[in-house]
Amino acid sequence: MQIASHQRQYFNALADVFDVPQSEAVMDRLRQIVATAGLRPGEAVLDVGTGAGVLIPLIEQYRPSLILACDLAERMLARVRRNHPQVRAFQCDIVRSPVKTAIVDVIFMNAMFGNIADKAMACSNAARALRSGGRLLVSHPEGRDFVDRLRAAGDLFIEPLPKREEFRALFEPVGLEVVSYRDEPKLFVMMARRR
Repeated sequence: MQIASHQRQYFNALADVFDVPQSEAVMDRLRQIVATAGLRPGEAVLDVGTGAGVLIPLIEQYRPSLILACDLAERMLARVRRNHPQVRAFQCDIVRSPVKTAIVDVIFMNAMFGNIADKAMACSNAARALRSGGRLLVSHPEGRDFVDRLRAAGDLFIEPLPKREEFRALFEPVGLEVVSYRDEPKLFVMMARRR
């Protein structure tokens, strides 16, 4: 709980920094991340750790029936509500998720998985929220090395991005199976499917 409180304060202070256009190279990688999900029209999506909502316009291109977006930082969510009023945005920690059982087809955890202290509980809640056959994507548009540099640069809680075997260990008990894994210098994308 203390880690989540620190992260909330940290990201609230950075809302202005995050709510800016991304470079075309980063946007291209974000498009690849969203495309990996194989979204179909009418599916429901949850964007965990949405920040200022960078993925939302990319998700909308697939015509989902519903986009839910959650974040710890209320200033980030204020940006999402202002820029994307059609999205149902709410404040929560995925570790204590109020999301109902089997409500979404796809969950994105972009550029935030390392910030989760209780990954086992977060994965359990994500699996619970997914419908059968639903997909969970853990990603970072700057890759593993970028996350490692962030870890060394400050006091924010950030763990390294898990290796494929570490994801398997987290997911097996909650009914998720790793179906794709890309760990490239400037792009990290792992997708798991709910059994």
